[in-house]
Amino acid sequence: MEPIIDYATLRVIWWALVGVVLIGFAIMDGFDMGVAALLPFVAKGDGERRAVINTVGATWEGNQVWFIVGGAGLFAAWPLVYGASFSGFYLAMFLVLMALILRPVGFKYRSKRPGAAWRRNWDWALFVGGAAPALVFGVAIGNVLQGAPFSYDSDLRLTLHDHFLGGLLGLFSPFTILCGLTSVAMLGLRLKNEWLAFGGSSLGVIGIISTVGCSMFPIILPSTVDAHSSLLVWTASSSHMTLGIMLLVTLVFLPIVLFYTAWVYKVLFGRVGVGHLKTNPDLY
Repeated sequence: MEPIIDYATLRVIWWALVGVVLIGFAIMDGFDMGVAALLPFVAKGDGERRAVINTVGATWEGNQVWFIVGGAGLFAAWPLVYGASFSGFYLAMFLVLMALILRPVGFKYRSKRPGAAWRRNWDWALFVGGAAPALVFGVAIGNVLQGAPFSYDSDLRLTLHDHFLGGLLGLFSPFTILCGLTSVAMLGLRLKNEWLAFGGSSLGVIGIISTVGCSMFPIILPSTVDAHSSLLVWTASSSHMTLGIMLLVTLVFLPIVLFYTAWVYKVLFGRVGVGHLKTNPDLY
């Protein structure tokens, strides 16, 4: 029985789907990162800072699911890309994971004690937990745009070269730092109109990620040491059957996830003010 969708089309579909997931992660969890990164600067007192934290208090756990979905989708659809990027960026990824762990710990423990020093230290911990992942993700995109020093031999054995061999500081250059700062600025947009701020940030995310993906197509991860090892949409994907089965699963479950996310945001929609902190004991 012939597959309904040909192999080339499936590859392009999955290239687009992974891009959609990355955009979803940058918008949804980027909202949480932006709140944490701006926390020490946008609120004047302890009450206002608690109110800022609780703007994402009910949704941050669900938003982080997009990060897991993105990693799983990359592994399933583009295993060679997953292997090269996660092997070369593993110290950067470790830094991101530590920061992502620090953020929920800060949410949970910040208000457990009334001491000013205790809460101030957790505020800066939350700042790190929001700003560091945004910075590192931008630096990673910068390295992808520049290309990475890796190669595959005829047996698809991966070799890492130069700073890509587990180094962290080598990933930072003037260009990649600029990309990282752009990422932080993109997720931390400062406006009085919340709809304009969120909408502008979301449009920025969509525009930047789409521009990067479309400008590089069909290259996903270029190699700077061996052009033949550059990972392309046509050469780095999983098998025809794997992509087809995954597409069917995605068509079933992705609408459910999107519907549930929309429903949660509808139920929890509303402003969080300092007054709510006195009447709702469940707030952070």
